Amino acid sequence: MYVQILEAKPNKMFSEAHRQLVRFLRYSEYVRCAECGHRKRTLWTMLCSFQALDMAMIIPKRSGRIHLPLTPVCQTHLMAPEIEEVTDAGSD
Repeated sequence: MYVQILEAKPNKMFSEAHRQLVRFLRYSEYVRCAECGHRKRTLWTMLCSFQALDMAMIIPKRSGRIHLPLTPVCQTHLMAPEIEEVTDAGSD
């Protein structure tokens, strides 16, 4: 099995920083989506830890799972970078 890793093209709907984190994965064989288990040959991922969101009615729904960088998910999921909140220990 082999995989091509392709950079996302510019898109007005996403910031340039977000676009730079996204990669498309084109496999030679079918691979399971880490979020829902569907088997596809073309998936996408991020270069940082991320959550894959499902569309529940109109509002995206989080599964609570955080995926490691380069984890393949199918394109039915929205991806959101997982950013740790920084707290100021001196402000207490």
